[in-house]
Amino acid sequence: MKLYNHHKPATLTLTFYLLVSMLIAGCRKEKAPEPSNLDKNYFVIEDNPGDPIDHAIYEFYKSTGIATFYNDSIYKKRISREGEIPERFTYIKLTLNYTPLGRPNVYSKPLSSRANIQPLLQLLENETLPKLPADILIPSILLIDSFSDHQIKKNRQIPHGLTSIYGFNTVGITVEDMEMMDNEERKMYAASILAGISSRRLKDLYAGQLQKDFFSLSRDATKNTIAMDIYSGIPWLLLLPIGEEPLPKSIGLLFYPIFDYPFGDYPNMPREEDDIRAYLTAAFYYTTQEFTDLHPNETLILQKFNIIRRFAKDAGFRIPD
Repeated sequence: MKLYNHHKPATLTLTFYLLVSMLIAGCRKEKAPEPSNLDKNYFVIEDNPGDPIDHAIYEFYKSTGIATFYNDSIYKKRISREGEIPERFTYIKLTLNYTPLGRPNVYSKPLSSRANIQPLLQLLENETLPKLPADILIPSILLIDSFSDHQIKKNRQIPHGLTSIYGFNTVGITVEDMEMMDNEERKMYAASILAGISSRRLKDLYAGQLQKDFFSLSRDATKNTIAMDIYSGIPWLLLLPIGEEPLPKSIGLLFYPIFDYPFGDYPNMPREEDDIRAYLTAAFYYTTQEFTDLHPNETLILQKFNIIRRFAKDAGFRIPD
């Protein structure tokens, strides 16, 4: 009969007790679990009943679920040690764009007055948000005086669709003086805000189709007469004497941007963004018949209007019938 030795080797026994000792020691030194705050929701609005503006923002948040801010720094936390001078802080900030190198190409002016916030919130809730697709995400709203993603435009107007921009973690909206607007001007303001929000969605969904069906119309209208792409964004005076540039509507454009140069203010060729925003504003403001009556016999203008309406509807936006 074969006998088995049940004695464990000394090295194995020693290793076992060392492991048990390390586990016990580790358990004794372990701190009680603490919240990390890594999952903190910064897009929560607390009520401030003593401030009518803050209270209106809270009511808007309760009604829509969208946090609205008039300052881009929405959270501040001290990271310096107790007693350290000077104190150091980290900030959570809203941004209208994101670049890996941290160099913004969208610049904004902070809101200088809160006086017009309440009527804007009412416009957003009643005229803008109901026309958005059900699945669109508005993480937050940052209220600002203005923004620019190009040079300073001298003829910047609400119908050009430059009143909102879908940013990295927020939607920037310029706050206008609505007390001075009539009903039609308020309606145009709402349409312009929608244009800024919808332009990004359309480009995400239909980038290739927009190039083929929409932008190509103005490119084809100019390819035999000018040496540059019509959407190059350069001053016309570099190609033609002042005043000899074609009329915008003759090549399917609703306007030419005017830029502030050191040597004067001159009309520019647009960028694609300028063109699509202007047409989207029109699509959210006019019915087909209203726009046709406004632009009789302007074939390219009407073609592009109908095309952008189709894209906006396909993307889930509600536009006038």
